Amino acid sequence: MRYYTKEWYELMQKTELTAGLRKVPDKKYTKKDIDALYEKTLKREMAAEKKAYNTAPDLGYLLDILNDRGFCAEDWVVTDLKTGKPRTPASMEEVKNFILEEQQAQTEEFEAREPFSEEDFRGMFRDVYEDRKAELKYGTGSELLDSVDKRLLALELVPESVFTSLKEEERIARREFSRIGRNAERALLKQNVPQDIIEGFDLHDCDLLSIRKKGRNLELIFCIEGMEEEGDSPFRKIVFKGAEITERDKGINIRTHSHDHDDCCDDDCCDHDHHDDCCDDDCCDHDHHHEGCVHSNCTFLISEIYNVKNAFETHMLLWMPSGLKYLTVKAADIEIVNNAAFPEK
Repeated sequence: MRYYTKEWYELMQKTELTAGLRKVPDKKYTKKDIDALYEKTLKREMAAEKKAYNTAPDLGYLLDILNDRGFCAEDWVVTDLKTGKPRTPASMEEVKNFILEEQQAQTEEFEAREPFSEEDFRGMFRDVYEDRKAELKYGTGSELLDSVDKRLLALELVPESVFTSLKEEERIARREFSRIGRNAERALLKQNVPQDIIEGFDLHDCDLLSIRKKGRNLELIFCIEGMEEEGDSPFRKIVFKGAEITERDKGINIRTHSHDHDDCCDDDCCDHDHHDDCCDDDCCDHDHHHEGCVHSNCTFLISEIYNVKNAFETHMLLWMPSGLKYLTVKAADIEIVNNAAFPEK
């Protein structure tokens, strides 16, 4: 990877360091201070949640958009009442009917709602607060944030001096992040990679389900659920022809699971560090999977594709519970296969 490196990914996390944070005065906070801030934050968030809960749904803005822009099928998605699956509408009238039916359904649900429960909200707020404190024990990835009292940070509060420093760190990170992005775009545009291959690697946040050698080829299968064409399977296969793996980080051992984890995985199925010592790729039992609901412990983040000496060199950055991973494949050609079958054993 030349541009979208692990360091680049970590840099990206620093471009939004202050998102959701509020400033509080610089001082040493006692338990009494924290309790007061806790109650103040609770009341503010409860008021906002209660207001949203008691606001009637109004989809009129969708009708306004439709009337202003006119009908273009590609701009809209409706749910097929028979299959429950999304599809492209056939006409403007169908979109209007769908919006009106959805408005009626949401209004009926709204009118039948239970009264807002402050007790339930208090319990939920407490649970979230305690979970945040527990997570903060493992660090945030920012020395500045790690220096903040965890009781404050769990309330998304930081001392003013820290907030100011975070803003400066954000500014520097955004500038460098933009510089790398511009350089990467210029370099990759020069590679003359066919458009279908570029589009085939439009896979951000898609799960990598399988890495398999087939003769001299290497096949990768991804779940692209939500991106597939109507009627297609949610799987995309990328075939590297005459493939050579030039870089593969340790620990890329893929384990898949369906939305219904209980059929094939225990509660810790997404924590796979223990799995790497004893299993090869595709180590999960696939017999219980069903098409359309398959995920894995390996997420595709981004790629760089270079045209080198009559071959394509594809650099991939992957996320796994054990950390970021590189996978680089050199191939004579690349084939993108949509509507692929799920990789059976």
